[in-house]
Amino acid sequence: MSRFGFALSVCVLVAAPAFAQTSSGPAPLAFEVASVRPSKVGSPQHTNVPLDAGNVYAAIDPDDARTAAGGLLIATHQPLWRYISFAYKLSGTQELALRFNYFSGVSKSGAPAWVTGGFDNPADAFDIEARASSNPTIDEMRLMMQALLRERFHLAVHYQTSEAPVFGLVLIHPGLPGPNLRPNRTDDGCVMIPPATRPAATGQPGHFPFGVDDLPPVCGVIAHTPSARSPETSYGGRSIPLSLLATSLPTMTGMATIPRPVVDETGLTGLYDFNLHWVSSASDTESSDNAAAFREALKEQLGLELKPKRAPIPVLIIDHIEHPSEN
Repeated sequence: MSRFGFALSVCVLVAAPAFAQTSSGPAPLAFEVASVRPSKVGSPQHTNVPLDAGNVYAAIDPDDARTAAGGLLIATHQPLWRYISFAYKLSGTQELALRFNYFSGVSKSGAPAWVTGGFDNPADAFDIEARASSNPTIDEMRLMMQALLRERFHLAVHYQTSEAPVFGLVLIHPGLPGPNLRPNRTDDGCVMIPPATRPAATGQPGHFPFGVDDLPPVCGVIAHTPSARSPETSYGGRSIPLSLLATSLPTMTGMATIPRPVVDETGLTGLYDFNLHWVSSASDTESSDNAAAFREALKEQLGLELKPKRAPIPVLIIDHIEHPSEN
């Protein structure tokens, strides 16, 4: 067991294979062994498995394989809300609702401050090492994390839907995306073209203008992209559904810029590539001028705009949670 880097004291979560049949149906997926510890103050954050649902909001390493690492999870100094977000594959909107109870009309998550943190106090951080008996997918590992949170933190949750004020993300001209939004090519293969060999952007049909070839090096995520003009407000996505873009917008821009959840009403199905740049004020990233700059970029580059409306928003509600039990 030492070759996996586990401490001697671990919690055995299941005694039978994860897919074993029982009289009531298949057994829930669970890690074979797992260790949970409070993290030391000042420890570096690290995880070998991506703990997001595609909304990265940071530059991404081309070497990031974004896999379940063969069933071995090693995560250090992570707040519990991040483990919960991973386990339940929360959208950007649902993650914000869990952490901040910010959106008007949206159900309160009920998460305590030690789980989410606050403006003055950080959340409690935990180190988790866990190993599966098989080679799971990331989504199967999410189910295993749900079982771990139930076992070790006595987490109980349910979803609740509220009719709330939102913005609908719509096409300005129906059926006509902007120049920086296009269907992902079927021959892409999600293999990144080395920067030195990329063709120059020409602005002609089939080519993105203004550095739009600076897409994330992996598919399925929204991440920062290189930009000499505004690296902190330059985002791209590669082979993503427009629903991921919509639910990620409040976090990409700051909730003061987009104070409502965003829902996809573009009518565009399938997977898309996009690149979006706007210039923010270095002194005040949430000013009305910055909101106007973002909306103008959304319009000119992606051919999209935000329309106020009401829509049902499902959020994860924390019914019960405790500090972790001993290993």
